[in-house]
Formats: sequence, structure tokens, C-alpha cells
Amino acid sequence: MINFKLFAAIPVIALLIGVSACSGLSVRGTVGGQTIATRVDSEAARYYLANYLAGKHNNPILDARIDRVYQTIDGKIPGRNELKELSDEFSTDFAALLLADEISRVPLNRQFRSLFDVAYDYARKAVPEGNAKLPDAADRYEALIVPTYLYNRPTLSGADLSGPRAALEKVGMMCHFVETSDDGPVESNAEIVINAIRARAQSGRRLIIVSASKSSAEVALALTKLGPAETRHVAAWINTVGALQGTPLVDDNVIPELQFIVGKLDPAGVESMSVARSRERFKSFHVPQNVLVVNFFGIPVSGTVGFRARRGFFPMRKYGPNDGVVLLADMIFPGGITLTELGGDHFLMNDHPDITAIALASTVIRWLEDEKALPHITREFK
Repeated sequence: MINFKLFAAIPVIALLIGVSACSGLSVRGTVGGQTIATRVDSEAARYYLANYLAGKHNNPILDARIDRVYQTIDGKIPGRNELKELSDEFSTDFAALLLADEISRVPLNRQFRSLFDVAYDYARKAVPEGNAKLPDAADRYEALIVPTYLYNRPTLSGADLSGPRAALEKVGMMCHFVETSDDGPVESNAEIVINAIRARAQSGRRLIIVSASKSSAEVALALTKLGPAETRHVAAWINTVGALQGTPLVDDNVIPELQFIVGKLDPAGVESMSVARSRERFKSFHVPQNVLVVNFFGIPVSGTVGFRARRGFFPMRKYGPNDGVVLLADMIFPGGITLTELGGDHFLMNDHPDITAIALASTVIRWLEDEKALPHITREFK
């Protein structure tokens, strides 16, 4: 869905490491209904994808080790620490694939995925023909688009979410763009988002908020501060590749190289994306229960990482599975529905952002309109 060049200038040495690390073992397999043919970084990852998940248990030693993993996690989505341990014990790609499998096993995620696949198949056929439509109930909704980091820089593309926004407007959805500070701190941008949400309170339509990467933390903070009383008109928040807990790339000091490409950056904005600051802020998030949260991100493996994401992906493997900018587990807002694109990274979630945007909006609207699909969800932080 997203195609932008955030953190595009990590040193050349990191790129060379990424290219060399791109070699691996060829494999084809299916996780949660999504089939992928690629290369992975270990025999454990290859066997897990090609054999174990397909029910072909013909390696007793490896089967026993993987069985123990499932017994340990006991149906829970593994967090950042668990994924790091799995990366160390097996490999980063193994940990990423196991995360994808566990996400797909959650009933609500599986139900949402099924609806999304139908909507995507429809949009894939209808968009090229110019006759794509949203559900009839779409006239009761409007979208608030919150751009991400450096969206005003001429050297970057896609950070303003112009592609998805144009696609939604073309099929009749009213979209409102929030002009945040493109390099400002999360906290001050959250205040701008707060005002934008308040401004739509009397529109007569239900609001669907769309954010990406850094702006997801800004939206989460805004919704937290507004609370239930001022978010009655907010129907859903689509958290796309959300940097909810920051990015290790900031802590690893890649900003000097980034500034060489995009120009001077606000130090306060950079610091607000640091891991320590972001994880502490994350603990304060309490999105009101009436807001449907949809986490949407890619789960890449070594062989699927795109050129831009590769510059961050391989150096960040020391922290565990990541999408080239953010650790995978850190993009999930607890209690929300999670939709993933197997093989996608932070920059190239999909080759057809217009189709994805329409399919995702359609799915969210249909989900919201079906009261049976909305059981009470309790969001708890561990």
C-alpha cells in the first residue's frame, strides 16, 4: 500500500551486506492462505515453510523443536522479545514466518482476511476497468489521511499517501488531509491530529483514520488524549506499517546520512522516534473501545525484501524480524485486528496501492456495518 523512501540513505556498506545476505535457500509454501516462493536464510525456515506448515513432518528432530515453540507460545502472538529469541535459536526468517502463522490463526484476523481477499479480488478486476465501487454504506463514512515522516520533501515519494488517497477519492470517498509538520515530534503532531479529529465531529459521517509509519504513533496518542467522549464519531483507525514503538534505525544513528539526502531535520522529531522514548510513550496509549483498529503491515523474509528496505533490514536483524524500518512486533496495536501481506516490506507493501486501498476501505466498512462481526474487544497491554 505504501511506497516511499523513508530512511533511504543508510550507508553503502549496509547495502553490500544486504546484497550478500540475499542468497539463501529456495522455498515455496503457504502461510495463512498466502503462498510465497522465495529464498530464506536457514534450513529451519525452509523446512518450516515447505514442510511443517504443510503437515509434512519428516524431520523428527526439527519437528520436535518447532512443536516445543508452539507449546511455549500457547496460541499467543509472540512479542518482540520472543521473536528475538526465536531468531537466535532458529533464524530471523523462521521467526517472521512463525509470526505470520500465529497472526493468521487468530479467528478475528482470519475472518477479516477472508473478507479482504474477496474485496481485493473484486478491486483487482474493477479498478483497471474504471468501475470500482465501495459498498453502498460508504456514503456514511469519510477518511482522515495522516501523512508520515518527511512527506513534504521533494526527494521522497509516497509519504503523503497521495496514491491511496486519490484511489479512495476516485471511488467517491471524501478524504481530508492533515497537514502535520513533516519532521516534527510525535507529540506536537498529535495535537494537530487532535484538532483535525475534532473538526470532523459534526460532519454527520463516521470517520476512518488512515496513518502510516511515524504518523501511527501520532494518531494513537491523539486518540488516547481525546478519549471516548471526543471520539464517538471515529469508527476506525487503519494503522499501516505503524512505527508505534519507534525504530532502531534512529538509535543506530542513520539520521546524518538521511539528512544528506533530504536536508536538515528537526532533532526533536528525530528523538521522538527513538526506541526508548517511543516504547515509554506506547505504554500510555489507550485507544477508545469504540474505535476499530486494523493493523496492516508486511512480513518480509530475506528473499522478498526490496532494494530500499534491504538497507535497513539486514543490519536490523540483530534485533529480530523487521520490515526494513520497524520491528514487526512493534507495529501491532494490542486488541486490534491484524492483516498482513506475506513478503511485503515497509516500502513496497503491494504493487497496486490503489487496489489495496479500495479493498481495505471496503473491508473496513463492511466489517463496521456488520454488527455480528464486532464482538467487544478488550485491549490490554502486557
